[in-house]
Amino acid sequence: MRATRRRAPARPPAGQTAARNFLQSPGERADNARVPVRHDPRTWSSKQISSAELGLPGKRQRSFELVGSVPARPRLAIVGSRAAHRRVLRTLGPIVAEAGRRGWSLISGGALGIDGHAHRAALDHGVPQLAVLPCGRDRLYPPGHAELFAALAVTEGSGLLFAQPQGTRPARAMFASRNAIVIGLADAVLVAEAGLRSGSTGTGRLALRRDIPLAAIAGSPGCGALIGAGARPLPSPPHDDTADDRAGLVEAVRVWLDVLSGREIESPRSSSRWPDQLAWLAAALRDAGPSGLSIDTLPDPGAAALALCEAELLGLVCEAAAGRWVAT
Repeated sequence: MRATRRRAPARPPAGQTAARNFLQSPGERADNARVPVRHDPRTWSSKQISSAELGLPGKRQRSFELVGSVPARPRLAIVGSRAAHRRVLRTLGPIVAEAGRRGWSLISGGALGIDGHAHRAALDHGVPQLAVLPCGRDRLYPPGHAELFAALAVTEGSGLLFAQPQGTRPARAMFASRNAIVIGLADAVLVAEAGLRSGSTGTGRLALRRDIPLAAIAGSPGCGALIGAGARPLPSPPHDDTADDRAGLVEAVRVWLDVLSGREIESPRSSSRWPDQLAWLAAALRDAGPSGLSIDTLPDPGAAALALCEAELLGLVCEAAAGRWVAT
């Protein structure tokens, strides 16, 4: 009999192996990493605080665990995608610093992406802040942010609010309730980046329903949809990483916060911002409503595409979802 040779199992390409190890290794992902022993949250001093003491709306009274303190009002909530683009993340530091200079404190949900960068920016610029976490104090989430939460817990004027009692495992429904708490504690909300069907977009819609001032940075589908629904539009972040390129966005945030604080009277918007040759497009966008305008519904899609490009360069429209446009 002829001896058979056993074939070694095929090896995946090196890049694929690295990606698989990254996804499988709990120590490499901020949402799965173990909490370092030196940051054991069970050693942090805390107290119980009721929803009435926090000023949260609703008849149902709840009790929360608070580490540190709740920053003074007014509070600006900054929320957004976990998988955020770098050009958006780069704008958060100047935005948080500008808000702090104008007397606003920060509130966010402690998550990966936009939330975490906003919290770090507040630490860097000495802005009081509150992280509302969707977990109990003994089960930090995401655990990879343990060092961030530990630094925040010992920062004067700042705190951590745990939305669940100790021993509670994180579940999907907890994130929605955490977002509702963030909205309930905020005096204004800024959505920096969001998918069309995401928790951040849902948070923005909740702010609109509760008549809490909402602004959205143009450039992502969820923010476009919120702008179409009534959020204040803010310029899309620049691709270049220079202070001058970010100045326009930071200035727009400053004006918005000053208007909310009564420091600046905003001049009424006028339809004359639209050039005469685009008046028909402005009317079509109004008729389409918050769901957005699709060029496929117009008699001349080619002319509509050119007009939308011109309007986008003028900052008059943004893409709310793939192929659907709203006026800003």
